[in-house]
Amino acid sequence: MEEEDEGKMEPEETPGFAWRVSLSIIVGIGWLVFLILWLFFYASDYTVYQNIAIILVSILIMSAILGASWASWGIKYGHKLKK
Repeated sequence: MEEEDEGKMEPEETPGFAWRVSLSIIVGIGWLVFLILWLFFYASDYTVYQNIAIILVSILIMSAILGASWASWGIKYGHKLKK
């Protein structure tokens, strides 16, 4: 029985995980809402290249927000799992 338990990890508390998951969901839904509103109401005023640039910039902003919030968590718990 002990050999079977060696490969299993006990769930541990991960403080800060809940708000990061919530932030990820909010940012994802917010980006989709922005994208839909942009394409329906404002995209016709700009060229195709300008619209592509705006979408790419919005993806970069979304990635920066999520990357900053998850990087600290990943570094913190990566060191814990390494030990």
